Amino acid sequence: MEELIGFVASDHKASKILAVLDSKGEMDSVKIAKTVRMVGVEKTLEGLMSRELITDNDGKFSLTELGKLVSHKLRSV
Repeated sequence: MEELIGFVASDHKASKILAVLDSKGEMDSVKIAKTVRMVGVEKTLEGLMSRELITDNDGKFSLTELGKLVSHKLRSV
């Protein structure tokens, strides 16, 4: 868990994506990119999926339970 928190805390894109998914819920990659005002979010989304922090359900991304825990831990820091 500490490694995941460290990964997200050190990656600006990852932390913004987790925060927006936590606050706004399920979104597709285009909406995520517009909401966080970034281009090239796909690579970050892949990294978050590989760490099981988010899940892809037919093009819609949402936090896993682990992703929610990490997001909440980061907000409390």
